[in-house]
Order: sequence, then structure tokens, then C-alpha cells
Amino acid sequence: MVPAAADTPVDPFDVVLRTHDEARAVAAEAAAVCTNAWGVGEALTELLANAIEHGNLGIGYELKRDLLARGAWDAELARRFAVCEQAGRVVRLTRARVPEGWQFEIADEGEGFDWVSRCGARPEPSAPNGRGILLAQALSGAILTYVGKGNRVRFVVPQR
Repeated sequence: MVPAAADTPVDPFDVVLRTHDEARAVAAEAAAVCTNAWGVGEALTELLANAIEHGNLGIGYELKRDLLARGAWDAELARRFAVCEQAGRVVRLTRARVPEGWQFEIADEGEGFDWVSRCGARPEPSAPNGRGILLAQALSGAILTYVGKGNRVRFVVPQR
């Protein structure tokens, strides 16, 4: 985890990260300002994991489902972080105070995805993956908005 470059606009919270461990730590720190800090932290962790796995490392839904079913998920993540050309990509998390509450934005360096078809999709109850977006919305109480090609997600957590 490294601070954002000095030549970029500085928000109250602006961090770049690469790994799941960094994502968990950063999510908790970013969410600490919210009244529902635990739920928002868990939502951020889910969305950061999506950005790392699907965005930066290019692991699709079906491949992840297959890797999880075969017990090969951790090994594939380790392999991609070690040798994959995408391993050097970063995820950026920003947080800013807005009149409605706290706005969070997560951006990855991946190709994006067809967010229109994924939003509102309901995974099968027995599926080992595919719940991140729904879980993030349920835990944070916020509506997610995908920006552009689907490699940026923004949401505002209302504060009472």
C-alpha cells in the first residue's frame, strides 16, 4: 500500500493497493468514519477484492467458480501475482465527504466488465462466488454506480 502520487488531486483519503491483505486493512481504515463502519468496511473489502481479482488479474466469474470448486483458487492467485503481466496493476480507493454522507470510489486498471448485465443478477444459492456486488450493497446501505467501462465503482454511504 502506497500513498497516491503527489501530482494527483488529493482527497481526504486516497490510497493505492495491490493485494487482498492491503485491501482488508485499507477498507477498515476508510470505513472508520461511517456510522456503520463494520458494514461499510466489509462492503469495501468485497469491492476491492473484485477490483483485484476480476479487474487487475483478469479472472472471470466462470474461471473463479471453477478454481474454487477444484480447490485451486489460492494457488492461481499466487501464480498470477508472481508471473502475470497484470500483477503490477494497482487499485485506487478514494473517500470524500459529500453532502449526503461519504462517497467512496474504487478504480482498477483492468478492462472493465459488462456491469449492466451483472447488476441485479442473482447468483444461484449453491454457487461459490458471484455475491460481491449484492453483498456490498446490503452491508453498506448504498447503491453502487459503475462508471464508464466498468472498472470504476462509486457509492455514497448516507450518514444520519
